[in-house]
Amino acid sequence: MRIDGLTTYLRVIVAPQRAFARLADAPTWGWAALAGILLTLAALLIAEPAQLHMLAVSEAHRLATMSAGDRLRERLASAQVAPYVRSLFTLGAITTPWIAWALIASFLFIAAAIGRGRISFGAAWVATLNSYAVYGVAGVVNSILVSLRDPSTVNTALDLVRLPSVGWLFPHDATLGAFFSAYNILSVWYYAVVAIALQRLMRMHPAGAAAAAFVFSLLCGLFAAAGARGGP
Repeated sequence: MRIDGLTTYLRVIVAPQRAFARLADAPTWGWAALAGILLTLAALLIAEPAQLHMLAVSEAHRLATMSAGDRLRERLASAQVAPYVRSLFTLGAITTPWIAWALIASFLFIAAAIGRGRISFGAAWVATLNSYAVYGVAGVVNSILVSLRDPSTVNTALDLVRLPSVGWLFPHDATLGAFFSAYNILSVWYYAVVAIALQRLMRMHPAGAAAAAFVFSLLCGLFAAAGARGGP
């Protein structure tokens, strides 16, 4: 992997137009993949105490709906898994980004096809992994803010979102709050960077790229809302 790939990846955060112009001439994603996994892992480990408490609360709510026999079996199974929770968290941080990247790249590929842009999955893959720089940094910043709270106050998935967002306007509606939490101060910049990537790498018209990025933001919101509905 060339070191200039890492430089370009970092430049995506502050100068995306320049970074994606460079990637259009010299596409690279190796450093982006490594950095993206490290950022995801850092975000997960920083907020781990809060996440574990939220999972414990969710488990308690689930157990409360079970019969005594089922509850006992579930607790025995949980006791067997408990020693491996941290390892499972780490494994998830390493594997989950690849699944997310594949889905996002597929979306960008389809968007380019519909918007009469450059139909290339390779270009969509490069755009996805490099634009993730903004999302990864946002995740680390959010986790740092979460870690400043007492873990015992983190009881829902929405409590894990501390970046200022539109979701704060819906404190009593978990679903709407989660949906609009996808529009926080850093994720909005991420969507803008995705639009720039679509223009530079997928050669889409600016209006089409902006529309695709907006649809992408809606999908992120719906995913967050689905997670909130699955919580306690």
